[in-house]
Amino acid sequence: MGLSVDQFFERLAVTGLSVADDVRKLLASLPDQSLPSNGEELARVLVERNVLTEFQTLAILDPHGQRLGLGQYVLLDKIGQGGMGAVFKAVHRHMRREVALKVLHADLAESPDSLQRFQREMRAGGRLNHPHIVPTLDADQIGDTMFLVMEYVPGSNLALLVGQHGPLPIEQALRYVAHAAEGLAHAHDQGVIHRDIKPSNLLCDEHGNVRVLDLGLARFAADGQAQQTQLTGTGVLLGTVDYMAPEQALSTRQADARSDIYSLGCTLAYLLTGQPPFCGESVLKRLMAHRDTPVPSLSEKRQDVPDTVNRIFQKMVAKQPAERYQSMRELLADLAPLVGSRPPRSRWMTRGVLAIVAASVLIAGVMFDRQRGVRESKPSDGPITIAQPAVPPSLAIAPFDGPQAEAHQAAWAKHLKQPVETTNGIGMKLRLIPPGEFQQGASEPEIEAFSKLEGRSMATDGPQHRVRLTQPFYIGVSEVTQAEYQAVIGGNPSKFSPTGEFAAQVGGSETTQHPVENVTWFDAIEFCNALSLREKLTPCYERSDDDVTIVAGTGYRLPTEAEWEFACRAGTESPWSFGEQDAPFE
Repeated sequence: MGLSVDQFFERLAVTGLSVADDVRKLLASLPDQSLPSNGEELARVLVERNVLTEFQTLAILDPHGQRLGLGQYVLLDKIGQGGMGAVFKAVHRHMRREVALKVLHADLAESPDSLQRFQREMRAGGRLNHPHIVPTLDADQIGDTMFLVMEYVPGSNLALLVGQHGPLPIEQALRYVAHAAEGLAHAHDQGVIHRDIKPSNLLCDEHGNVRVLDLGLARFAADGQAQQTQLTGTGVLLGTVDYMAPEQALSTRQADARSDIYSLGCTLAYLLTGQPPFCGESVLKRLMAHRDTPVPSLSEKRQDVPDTVNRIFQKMVAKQPAERYQSMRELLADLAPLVGSRPPRSRWMTRGVLAIVAASVLIAGVMFDRQRGVRESKPSDGPITIAQPAVPPSLAIAPFDGPQAEAHQAAWAKHLKQPVETTNGIGMKLRLIPPGEFQQGASEPEIEAFSKLEGRSMATDGPQHRVRLTQPFYIGVSEVTQAEYQAVIGGNPSKFSPTGEFAAQVGGSETTQHPVENVTWFDAIEFCNALSLREKLTPCYERSDDDVTIVAGTGYRLPTEAEWEFACRAGTESPWSFGEQDAPFE
């Protein structure tokens, strides 16, 4: 027998959700013929009207369903399950901030001092602040349920990434390992050892940056149950044997920074070959292999792995800690020549100087901040503040035409209480781009046609894949002009200007509104930072010589490839917003 509507309300009352009044108002607004006759029909209506998520209704319909409210947090969806507990997407009741909430297994709270130890480790994790670490925002215990709250970062962990797409290209794998090493170097500086580095604890976000998960939590679990879980399979260590240093298998208290380096080396092997370096039919055999089996050669498992990369791997996973890299920074020094010290550049930064500045700049200060809910920026014509009401408009799902694009912009501008178009202190016009989803990259026929017409390859633009942008942003309406660049930097590097190398070709014409060119990638970074400071915003880049790091600033930055392509296409499936026939790959 199904659940009645009254029984649905009874179960709703014990979940911790505060939506009963909203449900009653919705029912009162429905015509009699549309009223649900049982709890299942009511659940379906509530999902369709975005009152509850499907996960929440399933929990209510399940007689053994879990509680959906934990203190100030409401569970929205289940997004993962691991050896230490389940991970949920959740939202703060009052701040409306989305977070990732990890509910720990009950057996982690069995010892009398577990809560004290848990809070101590979470305080240690709370000290960490680095672009390549997912920060811990909160930790608490309600009844017998312990949980921690982390920043919610859309993306995929590296275990899933390799599982879905196979071993990674060498440069990409090395870059991901370098990202993790940078975050771990910061953690080690703060005295925090992870002890559970593995592909599933490394998250690749929507911008291609890898961030370390669960810092501090692994040490808490290891201290609490190392002895009973190494071989029994009841806790976290069983799931991480494939990446565990030999000395850590003997005693988790012996693990130090070099143990994390060993685990990261095993992770590198997985990224490049699709499997960890040591195999065995049982946990015990794999533990023994880490201790006794010679370190395999990555070059033998994958022929395109250079000797340099194999030597780095061999040193990372040396049996004796004294023979490994002694710090993450020592490892990073050897990785730097292979991955470069700067963030990966999009294809719009590799087609020449005009494409660099044609990307224009984007106000990071009007994008959602996952830690604080909103960011604010204050260009000279008044403050721009994007706040997030509870129910945003729908995403702009491509394909859509010009009028539909304008409708999406208008809806989001109204929702955010911001203008569709604004102007900053140097006269640069910026336009609001709503969140959306589109097909990124060129199709195989387009790539082939472009190659034949232009005589050059377009292979870096494929294969096509679906991309979702989850946050609104402002982007420059046109290229950065020579006048705008000079106003910020104090000079004009353009060759096609009255003082440039090709001055004769411009014939003395006015070029101040022409796009600035002959600009390097570092020049573009300097322009973004200088403009940020001019507008009294925090720069988004830190630079030391050729070392550039993206930081969580409130100023201007270069758009990602996905942001740039989505804005240019304006929802069409053609190469540019003005249509394929008007611009046939010319």
